[in-house]
Amino acid sequence: MRPLVASLIAIITIGVIFGSAIESSFAQTSQSSTTGQTTLSGDLENNPLAQDILEKIEQTKQWIEDLEKREYEKTKAQKELEEKRAIAIERLNQDLIEWENLWANYTSRAAFERFVEDKPTPIQGVFWDQFEFKEMKVSAGRTALKEVIANGGSLSEARAAYHKAAETKRIELIEMNAQFNVKHNLAFYKQQLLFNSTGQLPQNLFTQSQLAEYYTDYRSDPQYLSANPNDKYAYESLNTSPDTKCRDGYVVIHRLQSDDYACITESTAEMWERRGMGKIVNANLIIFDENSLSPNIPTNPGTLCQDEYIVVFHNEAKEYACVLESTAQDWIDKGKAEIHELTQFIFDKDKQKEIENQIFEINQEIDEIYDNSILNQIQLKKEYDIIYKDADLLAKQDEKELLDKYYSEEKMTTEELSKSIMKVRENNELNKEKILEDKADALEKLKLDLHRKMQQMASEFEDNSEIKLVWNSDSEKYRAENR
Repeated sequence: MRPLVASLIAIITIGVIFGSAIESSFAQTSQSSTTGQTTLSGDLENNPLAQDILEKIEQTKQWIEDLEKREYEKTKAQKELEEKRAIAIERLNQDLIEWENLWANYTSRAAFERFVEDKPTPIQGVFWDQFEFKEMKVSAGRTALKEVIANGGSLSEARAAYHKAAETKRIELIEMNAQFNVKHNLAFYKQQLLFNSTGQLPQNLFTQSQLAEYYTDYRSDPQYLSANPNDKYAYESLNTSPDTKCRDGYVVIHRLQSDDYACITESTAEMWERRGMGKIVNANLIIFDENSLSPNIPTNPGTLCQDEYIVVFHNEAKEYACVLESTAQDWIDKGKAEIHELTQFIFDKDKQKEIENQIFEINQEIDEIYDNSILNQIQLKKEYDIIYKDADLLAKQDEKELLDKYYSEEKMTTEELSKSIMKVRENNELNKEKILEDKADALEKLKLDLHRKMQQMASEFEDNSEIKLVWNSDSEKYRAENR
């Protein structure tokens, strides 16, 4: 449309110039053009060229007038269309709101809410976490579907991607239910670690020993301590402070009732803290990620992080954390972090349980070897102590025989008696020194045998990628550990 306007303006400009030239030449311009119409006077009225130019000028003016009118009508129509469109969108949104309100009671969340309302209050949180876990899976499926479509994939490929991302395996449900129960104080974290991926409790020495920590000592039971807050034998030391370094397997806890500190086992500390009776001071039993929504358990691939955060495994720290999606992508690009699948995490836990049981059995075998060595040393000492005492008895017997001979009819001078007794005593002292030397050599041999046996046992684990034997200076013995 704009080129046409430019052409019309050019025509008008030429016509006006030409008309002016005519009027200047003949000095005969109409003075009565009050209507805006261009007229001719004098001889120009009969001039065909002037009349043709005048006609074109009038036509051009009409074209411009028609064009402006059409542009105005078009603008007006466009404005009316926009207004109608805005009204239609507003009505549509209102209809959608009314539609959502109409069906609000029939959504999955609303239906689930009615279902949860009938459940006991302490377990409602578990059900809602299960619902959010399901929603997370569905969201992952939709994201996978959209990515396939965006990359030009087929509908069948998109559906396959959706089902793979949204799929929830039975072992995942078992794992997440355990985590949700711990989160809502319905289970102990360290106890839940004992169960395998199928929800079974392996019957082995390790699990039995771990469970025994919770139930063998009545004085560690929170209910007993609630009834007997002044029982000073219910914990290890009366001189514990927040800076105390407890022995392996023990942690410092602040007892809230008596406002003091104690070194207690990790399992007991967990029970005390869960019941609101104490606060763990310097332990790393429970790793709390502030961006995680499960503060009672360490962050893992199943953790429900806050919005815009995802779970990654940091390769250097060797632990999981909820981090911003941008940070996670940056770490992954630099090789600092990885995203792990929940199923793989669960299988790794099963494998770790097997390793822990092996370590426990190995350490029990080591303890038995050391115990037997100590018993052998005790037995050896007893045997040599008897030999040592027998040497004194034999020496005294020899002295008695010499005295009997001296007082008998046989002639023995006092000098001879004295020399004989001195000789017996010297021989006895030499004999006892030899006995002590033999005793020390025998004990040293036992220690060397123990050391060689432990070194041989440690060498058997040199090529083991999961377990190693190391010297523990605190217990002064070898211990099996995770590699």
